[in-house]
Amino acid sequence: MKSFDGRVAAISGAGSGIGRALAIELARCGAHLALSDINKSGLSETVKNCENSGVKITSQRVDVAKREEVYEWADRAAANHGKVNLIFNNAGVALGASVEAMSYEDFEWLMSINFWGVVYG
Repeated sequence: MKSFDGRVAAISGAGSGIGRALAIELARCGAHLALSDINKSGLSETVKNCENSGVKITSQRVDVAKREEVYEWADRAAANHGKVNLIFNNAGVALGASVEAMSYEDFEWLMSINFWGVVYG
């Protein structure tokens, strides 16, 4: 991956999986990080994995299904880092059921994160 020295990356869903791997790689390439996830312990683990990179890292627990939490995180990221160059709307969930087998509540939960979470981001 090319150098991202001095750039600031905002990554939702950074507490595990693709979001964590992306944070680790971007930090290795010199990007400062504004991380979020609904899972505080997973987010803390990602921060620990990136700390030795020498970049500035901020993190915040955010439920991307809640617009006000996403907006607050975005405002804090810009205030803490002075700018945001890269945005990764990575938070997402999946259910192991077909749409017709899902309850209305399951479908609503899935859409609140996978659709509205991207819109708010």
